[in-house]
Amino acid sequence: MPKLYVLHAAFVHFPIALLLTGLAGGVADRVSGGKRGWLADAVSWLLWLGTASAWAAMGLGLFAEKTAPHVPPAWETLADHKALAFWTVGVFSALSLWRKFFKDRGSRLFIAAWLACAGALLATAYLGGELVFTYNMGTNASEP
Repeated sequence: MPKLYVLHAAFVHFPIALLLTGLAGGVADRVSGGKRGWLADAVSWLLWLGTASAWAAMGLGLFAEKTAPHVPPAWETLADHKALAFWTVGVFSALSLWRKFFKDRGSRLFIAAWLACAGALLATAYLGGELVFTYNMGTNASEP
């Protein structure tokens, strides 16, 4: 039977790529003074698609938690990764709503909030990498 928990490891790259590219586009749009209307639209779509893919990655992560072989020394890191993933999805969801419903969506405050959200995203990704590369979760290796 295929190891369906590997879908989480494959899917987590979408929110990372979409949300960090969106942040870069948002900064570029802010620096250019919003002169490129298409860029603001692209930034919005990158944020919304990145947030949706973060929800999907989190759902697949919850599935992986139930089905992947466990490594007891990794349980604390796994708990931290899971908690941070919930926070990351939550703050990006709030940022997505802000982008949709408020007029200051390209303000310095919005970009600063996105930067903070990106920090949470990268911390979550770091812990996920630690689970795989330090503790061998989801791999064929038997010992960390």
